Amino acid sequence: MSLSRRPGRRALSRLCGAAAVLLGGGGVIGVGCGQEPPVGDVAPPPLGPQDDTDACECAGGFYYNNQPIPLAETRCDTFVCGRDLISYQCLDGDTAADTWRSYPENRCGDLACPAEGTFCGEDMVNGEPAALYQCPGAGQIPLEWRICPGGCEDGACTGEASGECPCETPPIPGGERIPVRCGLTLCMPTGVGGAGVKQVCTAEGWRNLGLACNQPQGDCPACRGVQGSSGREITTTACGAEVCGLGVGNQSRWVCGEEGWLDLNLPCDPGASNGEAGAALGRCPVEFRDNDGQWKPVEPGQTFCGDQVFGGRANKDLAINLGELDLRIHGRADRLYACPGPGARPVPYRDCGGRGGSGACMRVREIPPVRWHEAIGAHPGANEPKIRDWDRCDESCPPVSDAIHYFPTYTNGGTLAQCEHVFCGQDVITGRVGTLYHCAYDLVSANYTCPPVSDTAVVGRPVPYEECPGGCGLRDLTKSSDRCDAHSEQQPHGMPDPTPTPSITSTCDPIVDYQGNAVPVRSLRIGSQVCGPGGQVLACDERQLSRPDGWRATGIPCGTSCGVCGPDPYGDQTPVCAYFADAEGLACDDASFAQSWNPCSNAPGVRINTPAYCGHSLPGIDQGDPNMLYVCKAYCPRWEGGPGHMAPCEGSEGLGGGGVPRTRRYFLDHTVYCALGCQGNGAAKSDECKRPGGGKRAAPIDDSRVIRGFGVVAEDYGGRHLGEDLVRSSGGTAGAEVHPVADGRLLWKGFNGSQYLGVALVEHPPKDGTGERYCSFYGHLDVDGLAPGLEAGQNVTTDDVLGKVVRWDDIPSLHNLYFDKKWTECPDSSDEFTCYGDGRTDNSHLHYTVLSDAECRRFAGSSSAPYGYDECKTPDEDAVALTAMKAADGCTKPMDGATTEGYVSPTWFIEAPPQ
Repeated sequence: MSLSRRPGRRALSRLCGAAAVLLGGGGVIGVGCGQEPPVGDVAPPPLGPQDDTDACECAGGFYYNNQPIPLAETRCDTFVCGRDLISYQCLDGDTAADTWRSYPENRCGDLACPAEGTFCGEDMVNGEPAALYQCPGAGQIPLEWRICPGGCEDGACTGEASGECPCETPPIPGGERIPVRCGLTLCMPTGVGGAGVKQVCTAEGWRNLGLACNQPQGDCPACRGVQGSSGREITTTACGAEVCGLGVGNQSRWVCGEEGWLDLNLPCDPGASNGEAGAALGRCPVEFRDNDGQWKPVEPGQTFCGDQVFGGRANKDLAINLGELDLRIHGRADRLYACPGPGARPVPYRDCGGRGGSGACMRVREIPPVRWHEAIGAHPGANEPKIRDWDRCDESCPPVSDAIHYFPTYTNGGTLAQCEHVFCGQDVITGRVGTLYHCAYDLVSANYTCPPVSDTAVVGRPVPYEECPGGCGLRDLTKSSDRCDAHSEQQPHGMPDPTPTPSITSTCDPIVDYQGNAVPVRSLRIGSQVCGPGGQVLACDERQLSRPDGWRATGIPCGTSCGVCGPDPYGDQTPVCAYFADAEGLACDDASFAQSWNPCSNAPGVRINTPAYCGHSLPGIDQGDPNMLYVCKAYCPRWEGGPGHMAPCEGSEGLGGGGVPRTRRYFLDHTVYCALGCQGNGAAKSDECKRPGGGKRAAPIDDSRVIRGFGVVAEDYGGRHLGEDLVRSSGGTAGAEVHPVADGRLLWKGFNGSQYLGVALVEHPPKDGTGERYCSFYGHLDVDGLAPGLEAGQNVTTDDVLGKVVRWDDIPSLHNLYFDKKWTECPDSSDEFTCYGDGRTDNSHLHYTVLSDAECRRFAGSSSAPYGYDECKTPDEDAVALTAMKAADGCTKPMDGATTEGYVSPTWFIEAPPQ
């Protein structure tokens, strides 16, 4: 037997979690492994005696079953499941009144008990590993729970971590000589193949870390969904990652493994480690201070000098989550370390000594900012964005050799101007991947020859030259310099290999729980149990022909949904449930509803089938949590096929009227957490969660101004402008993020052969399904990062990013990467394109317009783009939509069948949106 899965309590509780089906007639039938469920420790009081140190009086509390919580039973730091199925904690108010604190994102409706008594989290369905739960019965939601300061064993808190772990002698050569201790990580054989797996010694013995011995990093999704000792959600799912404390008040060390968080039974010691690879080097930051003084997010693979501490709010929050005093990279100050990601272990990259420079490592915040082509004497505007850079070595440029050639450039008069080579970062030199660095010889010491023939020629240091909108393309250094290339596959040093996709046999298909919420990824692994549709526990088992998605109905009731014996995802019931469903009519009836707190209204004016209410505007009863949306459902009496029962109403069923009595009743169906708050819509319409964009309409670039308006005649383009050109009010426009002007749906994104380059089209449907549909079009977008993470047909909000404004003079070179017809590249202008790199004002801008429904249909099926100008000479600057082209207006020809009426003023659309 592999040491990775000894038959411990966790495995037994999941595989043989025998429970009782509680029937309406009071009968109890044992199911599962043929035995009664384990009896919890029921010594009174279940969660320990209440003394002066934990006596709190939190008033006004209710259990999930609508029973009030007596003041005598409230304890400091104890959690309860409220009647809106979210967690509340009783907090000591010190000199003020004790009070309940809600955790809207910490739902408790998916918790299910194995029996009556007290149980540790690992014996619960979806329990927290370090929590002790008081359970009223099998399949029910626990009444209350508290976080143990150490671990939880055999239905009781274990106290502080003892450092004792029952780990057997490892079955590896010399294993009997290894001092086994808590937190020890070893490579164990599996009997299959030669790689082996990494295992760690825990409070339950050896457990898998979810990594092969030759796999440096990996993802363990079972570690999602828990809180740290600070009360914040732990976001890391890296296999082998450690945290200090699971839950408020817990002070034990835990490690992320294949089964989730594993108890090391060791006390917290911020910064300490169990020997994890790279732990001695500290942690990578979330954000860093750049050389413009701003805090910015760390890029994948970004390099940092050693021996530095990272301030900033995000870094401090991550340090708290990881149980460390601060976020720092140890190591030597004259060495570079690569960061695979926030909170990851740094990877040694480069020693700065012996590289022709001072041997020091330069921190980016101390490197003077450089802008586009300043290295060769260009004079970009003061508002131009600086070129992104990373910590790098103070090094000399690589000299001419058999492997590296330098190339001459000349002035207009034919004089040698530069003897240069341009390198991608981390190609021979250090620096940022995605940035080009300029290297050049001192022409005086090179006797004005290139490549230099003098041994005394002096080569300079790398200087940021250009930031690539896509990737940086590596070239044969003997034949040409590196250059920007969107198809480049260069990866930063230290980035891990892609994590292998888990086998389909190790997980079950995604499903929803009994509340209609998606089951989290951590609960889709074999051995997991969830409270599923119909109010019964579903177990994730091996897939079979009869269960292709892997889910098996156990018949164990759970949650508060109606129908204690509902069907499984295939419409089947266990034989016991099927029998009693037929005999007793087990379905949604008054008895099953009466146990739940009901925030719904049964007033005659409520006529829709699924009304929803914000917690701060519940109809006529006590208020709920203001961040929750309570969704109700109408039920109507049915008598067909057996005893009378309640079933979801269809259409206008049960509304009554015309002498027919109203028979429908409303009950809570599920709750939704509103991350941005809940929006009340009055009695005529259901409340709803506030959308990320808030339904607003705004200019696509923040802090922007129009430089060429709608309907203005532009002589250089021969007609009226069919949109608006937008630039930033301050700072350079190239690289500015572009957002949709309103919520809608992305129709398409792509590349266009005109000067538009990157384009996107967004549909904006009418409010409440009435009125006219409009679309918004965006042009002059960068090809790199075009609508990142968004696909055609996907809903978008004003917070989504459609792309970034492309640098104007980069358009020809980027055009040539994707289209067969080649353009002359800047700085040389041509008939197709006018460059602005000769000292004139930068022309980087966004062109956007709004289209009517008819015009939108012309462009919705392809990546062709609307016209930018028509052929009319008569301006119409105040128009909502431009008038048709007429000969009297100086229009020389139609626009291939397009009608100018289809182009709508973007400013009008934003400021006076149609209803």
